[in-house]
Amino acid sequence: MAESTSNGGSAVTWRVVLAILYGALVFEPAAIWLNLVAGLNPWQIINSAEYTTLLLFTTIAAIMGARLTRQEAFVMFSNVGTTISESLFGVNLILAWYIAISEYARSFGLYGKIPFWYAPTIPELPRTLFQAVFIPPLLVAIASALLTKGMDLSLAYVLYKIYAVEEKLPFPGARIWAESSIVLAEKHIWRDKARVMISVAVFSLLYTFLLYGVWFMFGVQLLPVPWADLTSSLESIGLNGASLGFSLDLLLISIGMIMPWKVNVSIFIGGIFAYLIGAPMAVKYGLFTLWRPGMNLGDIFQYGLLQLYVGPLIGLSFAAGLAPMVINWRSVVRVFRPPKIRGREASTVSEPTIWGLPLTRFALLIYLLSATGLSLFVYYLVYIVEPQYATIQFLLIFLALIVGFSTLFQLANTRALGEAATGINLPYVKEGALLASGYRGVAAWFTPIYVYGGASGWTAVYVACDWTNTKKSDYLKAYFIAFPLTYLMGLIYADIFWRIAPIPSSAYPASAVFWRVSALWALLWPAWASGALKTGESSVASALLSHFSNWPTRIMVPFIVGAVIVALVKIFSIPFELIGFTIGISQPISYTMTMFIGGIIARILEKKKGSEWFKEYVAVISAGLGLGEGLMIAISVAVALIMKSLWLLVY
Repeated sequence: MAESTSNGGSAVTWRVVLAILYGALVFEPAAIWLNLVAGLNPWQIINSAEYTTLLLFTTIAAIMGARLTRQEAFVMFSNVGTTISESLFGVNLILAWYIAISEYARSFGLYGKIPFWYAPTIPELPRTLFQAVFIPPLLVAIASALLTKGMDLSLAYVLYKIYAVEEKLPFPGARIWAESSIVLAEKHIWRDKARVMISVAVFSLLYTFLLYGVWFMFGVQLLPVPWADLTSSLESIGLNGASLGFSLDLLLISIGMIMPWKVNVSIFIGGIFAYLIGAPMAVKYGLFTLWRPGMNLGDIFQYGLLQLYVGPLIGLSFAAGLAPMVINWRSVVRVFRPPKIRGREASTVSEPTIWGLPLTRFALLIYLLSATGLSLFVYYLVYIVEPQYATIQFLLIFLALIVGFSTLFQLANTRALGEAATGINLPYVKEGALLASGYRGVAAWFTPIYVYGGASGWTAVYVACDWTNTKKSDYLKAYFIAFPLTYLMGLIYADIFWRIAPIPSSAYPASAVFWRVSALWALLWPAWASGALKTGESSVASALLSHFSNWPTRIMVPFIVGAVIVALVKIFSIPFELIGFTIGISQPISYTMTMFIGGIIARILEKKKGSEWFKEYVAVISAGLGLGEGLMIAISVAVALIMKSLWLLVY
């Protein structure tokens, strides 16, 4: 862990609060604007906001003859990210209204059937969120947000104790956050590391200008985004259904560099198996019927997941998450029953207590209460508009998804982040479960069923707190400032943008394209399930449903096989990680290939510079790549915003 330089005070200083305000007032509207105009997801610019803010405040502090502590820097760095990641709160309310009154709602026979607590079904509305018809959707959004935050923050502490404290997984992504904060805040201590980081950042900045900068500012792609796709070449030589490509984003290189080599190799094997071997064989034997000639890498990934890999991924992921816990059951037991230290005076290692309960048990209790509360809330929402479906059977389904599946998924996904710094993608679980349940209503499709959860990411945050010697309570105090502020400002900014021009419209060109797609996908599932769509049986829905209707074969067999693999790897010390193999299947092969290249670069550096140097500097190099890319994206976005504003001003 990183050496502490804390002065013992709180990390939530006036500078941290000011940085959070800066993120909410400056970067949050930019994130919303870029989403509406360019179609960028806020997560695509989150690094730029974090690094830019941290550099600004460390520079200001230096000019004033002071410096940020690493604790301040880390809390500032991460919570500015909160103002970006949750910036679309208000925009999503407008999007829900658009979905409810869209052309697809009418053509699919769902107009007027979408519940009022999801969105108002009134075509002509004053362009403002501050009106009575948006109160029910707003209350549902806030209630579900509070319950899901309760789930994530509490379960994350339990997972932190299991995976970080007991199993001591490396969590390489958390180390990057920590090193970024330490190096930027304490350059006087980490002078050599700062020099390396800045050199790498300059290279990354120049490269990112070619990759994204020219595209953002001038609309010209010098390099392929999001990846260089070689799939058509494979099809031309007879490998139907195969896909291959390379992402040119340096952040994927950095992820490949920091993850353990055997995990990287396992991810590579999984990607090759799924998309260079498995998919072509499935086409040959008539199993991949959704494949069509001319499909690109993205299409093959999406439809391959849907028809071939959703069920097996669920089984393998659960095996990768649960089997190691069974094998190392003593570690799990110690989390809830701390061992006794034997010495002259035997005593019990205790942790803080709340209401008489050790913190770990209290966190687990809060998680179960929050998850059960969300399940009952979802059940009540269905009951309001479709009482005929509000049966005990569907309450159990909601509990199984929100309490059961979400917990199991978090166990697997946290192991993935702990070992590889990248998570697992298990799409269509909610859709498949509702289809398989026999549900024929509409309302449940629009409820806030929390299938995947965010506890895995929060576990990494807690680990990064350890690396920077930051009190977790300080981090949470800052988060509870950033979280409500972000939602409030997101609501205000969305209202302002909507008042300026209709959404979607030509003034916000990305919304005019992507919102139609969002409406299509949001309404297809309830239209098929309820029978409102009378265009015949859907091949996409049938392909997804087969994973859940044939669950003994599609899910349980991979689970058993995966559990056996984990046991064999443990017994014979085989350099293979099932969680890595699963990640390789769950992401586009272009990401897998680039991460593998990052791993090769890391091995070359380790061989040339030595293992000790490599251990000290690999996270610094990765942070430098992120810093350079983040700064260039911030500059490009600012220039693009100015140019776009001038263009709009003319008309």
